[in-house]
Amino acid sequence: MRNAIRIVSFLAVVALGISALSCVGAPDSKPGPAGLSQAERELMEMEAIYRQIETGDLAGAEPRLAALAAGNPTNRDYPVLRAGVLLSMGRSDEAQNVAAAETLAAPDNIDAWLVLAEIEQYKGNSKGQKDALSAVLALEPANTDALASMGDLYYDQKDYKAAETSYRAAIAAQPQHVDALLGLGRVQYRRDDMKGSLASVEAAMAAEPTDPRVYLDRSRIYYQIGRYEDCAKDLDEAIRLAPTSSWAYLERGKLYMDTGLSQEALADFSKSIELDDTYFLAYVYRASVYEASSQDRLALDDYLKVIKIYPEYWYAFESAGVLAYRLGMFKEAASYFATASGYSSETAEYLVAAGLALLRSGDAKAAKEFAGKQLARIDKEKQPTHWLALRMVYDQLDNAAELELKASAEKSPDVKSALLFYMGSYWLGKGKTDLARIYLTLCMELKGALTIERRMAEADLLALGSK
Repeated sequence: MRNAIRIVSFLAVVALGISALSCVGAPDSKPGPAGLSQAERELMEMEAIYRQIETGDLAGAEPRLAALAAGNPTNRDYPVLRAGVLLSMGRSDEAQNVAAAETLAAPDNIDAWLVLAEIEQYKGNSKGQKDALSAVLALEPANTDALASMGDLYYDQKDYKAAETSYRAAIAAQPQHVDALLGLGRVQYRRDDMKGSLASVEAAMAAEPTDPRVYLDRSRIYYQIGRYEDCAKDLDEAIRLAPTSSWAYLERGKLYMDTGLSQEALADFSKSIELDDTYFLAYVYRASVYEASSQDRLALDDYLKVIKIYPEYWYAFESAGVLAYRLGMFKEAASYFATASGYSSETAEYLVAAGLALLRSGDAKAAKEFAGKQLARIDKEKQPTHWLALRMVYDQLDNAAELELKASAEKSPDVKSALLFYMGSYWLGKGKTDLARIYLTLCMELKGALTIERRMAEADLLALGSK
């Protein structure tokens, strides 16, 4: 949201500047049709374009800007504004071409370099962004917008020392620079300097009390220091100021979720998704609320959306596996667990869960083949219990003596819980429900265990109890 606000503000400032100065340096002032000079007609056209930008009609403004730029190629402002409009329309490649051409034509055009830096950031090209900002600072070392943006770049790269230096330089040149103050506040927050962070954010708030970002940032500080009511008030204000901000609803939903207001959290996460259905974390948080209230189908649906939007978030495969297992979708569960196992060599439990899910699906042959292929992936010396559990799926014998001995001697509640589930699920796969019930009950009675296996054991035991 920070970058979007900066782009919109930048467009407004440039458009206003052009409106005020468009007659300066115009080709001539000969009267045109209806008695207006070319400069006057250009000014009227620019004012009409600005009104379109102000009302969000960027698609209407852009071709008119292109025509103006073509008609007056010596005006250094038109390409800058057009590049900003193209970027706001999502046409980043065209925006980049226009801005880059302007920096070549007029290397001292600071505004062109600034908008090019925004474009490079939008495209994820940190080197290009840094080069553009460096060009600005070479021309004007105290350019506060460039210093603040350079601070943001360093912050995103987790170089907090360099970020602080840039932010403080911007603030020294312009004490009320909101972006720099908020950036400094975030650096201080990262360093657990809540007092300093609060002071920086409140300085930004004093400079721009209607900027929703200041309330969002202060709400995080309030949350961190336990001032939950103040946190809620700031989030309410952020939403009032930016009612179409999906991020503000996401933040308030997190507060509601963490303070036990599940229905309110669901409403905010759903609103966040309604406003922006491309951001995966809103689905993750909503799914966790669904999970907590045993709405497994809804939770699984959300995790599947996460997988589609951002498959690199591999924890979603784990959760999808657990939920599919709980819903009796064993083939699907096996697939999700197997995929999750590919992201980390330290997650042998996913291999065991996948093998057991295949066994539970009724396909003993597939379970045996899977276990046989995957056993070598588990270090028998470092993870003997998981190796034994997967070997049990491979052997498919009518006893699990070795695993039972391991379970009886195990001291860790989490490991013991997993072992008890493995045996319970295994015996269900073998059709021995009475034996399975014993292990699953022991798993659920174990205090202090918080494992994915326990959640699957719960569903198995409920299913057994309903028969």
